[in-house]
Amino acid sequence: MNAYVIIVSIVCITTTGIVIGTTVIFAILAYLKEKAILKHKNNFKDNNNEISITVDDDRNNHSKN
Repeated sequence: MNAYVIIVSIVCITTTGIVIGTTVIFAILAYLKEKAILKHKNNFKDNNNEISITVDDDRNNHSKN
């Protein structure tokens, strides 16, 4: 009976540790994801939302006129 209680205790403690460890890992990942999203949003707000497009016009170089 005494060995049975010890084995059950070890199994319960191990299972609890695995569950808590997994929860902590996912909580850290969610925190880092949210932090990265906020950082991306802040960087986007700092931009002046202008788009610059440069087009090389080669028509004059190859014309026969």
